[in-house]
Amino acid sequence: MLMKMKTTTLTSAPLHRTTPIAGTITAVPQYPQKLSIYQLEASPYWWVRYYEGGKVVRRSTKTTDKALAFKFAKAFYEELIIKRRQGLALSSKSSFEGCAQAYVNDLMSRVARGELTIITAKNASYRLNSSVLPFFGMKEVATIDYGMLQTYVHQLSKQDPKLSLSTIRSYVKLVRSVMVYGLRNKLIVQIPEFPRISSGDNPRGYFTVAEYRSLWSRARAMVGKVVEIRKVTNKAGVEVTQYAVKGRISSGRLIRRVHMTNDLYQLIVFMVNSFIRPTDIKFLQHKHVEIVTAENTYLRLKLMESKKHKEPIVTMEQAVVVYRRMLMQLSETKSTVDPNAYLFMPHITERDRALKELQRQFDVLMHVLDMRRSVTDEDRSLYSLRHTCIMFRLTYGEGMDLITLSRNARTSPEMIDRFYASKLKGEHNIDMIQSRRKRKQRVLVDKKE
Repeated sequence: MLMKMKTTTLTSAPLHRTTPIAGTITAVPQYPQKLSIYQLEASPYWWVRYYEGGKVVRRSTKTTDKALAFKFAKAFYEELIIKRRQGLALSSKSSFEGCAQAYVNDLMSRVARGELTIITAKNASYRLNSSVLPFFGMKEVATIDYGMLQTYVHQLSKQDPKLSLSTIRSYVKLVRSVMVYGLRNKLIVQIPEFPRISSGDNPRGYFTVAEYRSLWSRARAMVGKVVEIRKVTNKAGVEVTQYAVKGRISSGRLIRRVHMTNDLYQLIVFMVNSFIRPTDIKFLQHKHVEIVTAENTYLRLKLMESKKHKEPIVTMEQAVVVYRRMLMQLSETKSTVDPNAYLFMPHITERDRALKELQRQFDVLMHVLDMRRSVTDEDRSLYSLRHTCIMFRLTYGEGMDLITLSRNARTSPEMIDRFYASKLKGEHNIDMIQSRRKRKQRVLVDKKE
């Protein structure tokens, strides 16, 4: 006996509200069949779509009148043709800008997962907006080729002020990262060949002991002064930059006034004794600092992760002196120290601006002391204070090994050798060169029967 089976009626799933209504799809007369208008449930307006290169480009006509919708569609088609001829993206999703925005969103997701630091993501976003997007912006990401990349490199090379080769390489590397993201998300099928930008190492200069002493002593003497930076035309008719304490010169065009603060004096001594980078200064708060007093006295700096390094930094004892001095100055105005307060320029909430203010003060100091270039003609900046700290350990630290030094400075032995120690000479450690091992004394043991 056969069982009576229950029959069911299959019904198609309801269409999504953004799906074109089949009976409304109409080709635009006298135009390619790929260009059509249609209606959908999600909008009262007619929409236009066009198939190009396996992609669908669509837009709302913003009208319920079919005749006006046809007129809009024709203008839309002409716009697409012009964009195609100019190599521009037909839609935001396929543009380099759209791909770059998706890439930044992905970086922020990695930050949320703890795979990346917020500083890295912000730097990428800043560089995209400042240089990359103005050039590649609305270009179709799939049309970017070697020639276009080469043109971009040429444009970077002609910028004023001149960019370093390492900076140019960082911009080009960022373009490649965006395109790799586009490849993984099937916006492009391959990545073009990129121009090679070769460059030798360009280490910054450091300060000698005598120069370091001049730095902090002059910085302390200039606290409270206001220095005016002016453009003055000399006798030869050339406009030159002049630095002078406010009131001493009044001619020329005023560029800016720089207020010299106690923060710069404290920062110079702190950095030369703490191994930290200038970028660490922006976010260094009291909660990151711990005074350790044991057999050795030092600060333990628990900074946020930087360049894939997250272990604490330990400082020289002089950094403890600086920090205690800062705490003493704070106690004169406040009963307690806010652990979330920043150590340097704490009154400035925009931390990029805080670092910029310190850099400007340091530049003034470099000009006043005529130390902008080292004796061997290397450029010197705020970063040179970190170089000085590492160089002092290499030249004055007894038995200092690169592994310990590099880990505490949050870098690698290779980077220490290539950049920080590139100017280290045998003469700097002549005592180690001339040192001799102590002879082991022979111990005579009486043999007994």
